[in-house]
Amino acid sequence: MEQLGIEPKLLIAQLINFAIIVVVLQKLLYKPILDMLNKRKKEIADGVAMTESMRVEEEKFKLKQEKALEKAREDAMEIIEDAKKQAKEVEKELVADAHTQAGAIIARAKAEAEEVEKQAQVSLRKEAIALATTMAERLLSSVMTAKEQHAYIAKRVKDLESWSNRL
Repeated sequence: MEQLGIEPKLLIAQLINFAIIVVVLQKLLYKPILDMLNKRKKEIADGVAMTESMRVEEEKFKLKQEKALEKAREDAMEIIEDAKKQAKEVEKELVADAHTQAGAIIARAKAEAEEVEKQAQVSLRKEAIALATTMAERLLSSVMTAKEQHAYIAKRVKDLESWSNRL
């Protein structure tokens, strides 16, 4: 080997130095770097898994949210329908009350009109009797004596009163 320019002592020393450097580098650099790379690889894998699980949870949340919105819409429509029904019922009640009140007002007005008519008839009868009495007194004063006049007028007044009472 010496003919090739290789010294065996130097070659062995270099091989030992190389082995020491490989062992030192493996202990001090290679193993910690591999551990750090494995740790980083594991963190990345955990992050990807967490991202995937969060995406799945987000989809579930979106579905729940859509269901909740749909239910809220249905509830709102139901509330609106109930409000419409109640409004119609209130409207019917108000119309019925208005008809009842109108009927009562009409009945009261008819009763008042009948009372006014009766009072007018009574008043008219009294005035007619008074007029007839006055006319009879004037006519009879020229034909009859005062005593005859009073007897005749009294008889006719009684006749008129009995006649007006029958009406």
